[in-house]
Amino acid sequence: MATWQFARDEYEKCFQPLRSAGYELERLPGRDAYWAINDAELAAHFPKEVFFSRARLRSERERTDQTRLAEARGGEALFDFSVVRQAGRLAALFCGEQRSEGIYRMWHTHVHPEYCRRGLYKLIVRGTIAYTAALGFDTITSEHAPCNNPIILAKLRAGFRIYGLELDPFVGPALILRYFHNPEHLAAYELRCGMATLTPGLAESGSGAWTLFREQVLAAPSAARED
Repeated sequence: MATWQFARDEYEKCFQPLRSAGYELERLPGRDAYWAINDAELAAHFPKEVFFSRARLRSERERTDQTRLAEARGGEALFDFSVVRQAGRLAALFCGEQRSEGIYRMWHTHVHPEYCRRGLYKLIVRGTIAYTAALGFDTITSEHAPCNNPIILAKLRAGFRIYGLELDPFVGPALILRYFHNPEHLAAYELRCGMATLTPGLAESGSGAWTLFREQVLAAPSAARED
């Protein structure tokens, strides 16, 4: 699609390290081809999960109205469906999507058991970080089963932060992770977590009751040091 040609070009550059590591990378035409490979060659290696389809539960009127909303917004969101092979053998599948103008979602990744602990997942994460930075996204988001420790730890080591815990009736509990490309966004996150990271940028962009809060802080006596 010509609209996203610049993204395709960045994809080729940012995931080149994966090819340099000896893997073959192919962009798939869409979700049907992606899930067909997953179901045929990878699904048997992972625990079965129960989901419910939001789309199938929507009424015809809801489908019509939401289609109209999407058309009114204009344009087509970015979707990336990729398959990784080595010497013709399936090594991994990974996909992502544009959630908003500033957020890219790492949607799904399956690494074949035979290719685990070889650094392949790390290459996919690093490539995605580089790719989304090149395209100008502020944030990467991803959701994980809270018990999926290996992937959660890998994401945290890559610079993702714990953002929230969501109980979704359609997919179950999910630990939400975020990667902040924008250092001011990261500073805001850390400030909300109790860290002393009030940057000049945050101070200049405060709104709502910020002025009142600032006045209260300036008027407050210095707190005693706690050892």
